[in-house]
Amino acid sequence: MELIDLIPNAMSFRVITTIDIEDEAEIPVDFTGRVRRHAGGSVSYVAWYRDGQLHNPGRQYPAYRRFRPDGKLKYELFYTHGLLHDPTASRPAARGFFADGEVHYEERYWAGKRQDGRDGSPAIRKWRNDGSVRHELRYMDGRRTADDVH
Repeated sequence: MELIDLIPNAMSFRVITTIDIEDEAEIPVDFTGRVRRHAGGSVSYVAWYRDGQLHNPGRQYPAYRRFRPDGKLKYELFYTHGLLHDPTASRPAARGFFADGEVHYEERYWAGKRQDGRDGSPAIRKWRNDGSVRHELRYMDGRRTADDVH
């Protein structure tokens, strides 16, 4: 099913094509717009595409959000022209959440490669449920470096 939505954009509105799908094969090859995939009676993910590639619809909104069956956010991914990419120096390209909504992990990317953050933070950081750091892994240009914390 294809819908046309008006979405506020600063001082104006954008016209967005939205398709609701049951199978990824339903996404047109060069699609631009929003995709909502349904499974088990709920939305399992929302993805934004530009010319057939995942692409953030805005700096603060990710290209891909996966949801749990209860509707809570499981993880979000920021893409630029189909490649994972940190949207800002302080925001990682990938972030996963525990069922209670607390951050479980963050992963930083630059042009599709794991990369320590521009702010010096490690490329991968995982937390325990109690909020303590489980481990941190450092990467440079997609390759792991030796300065990890476990």
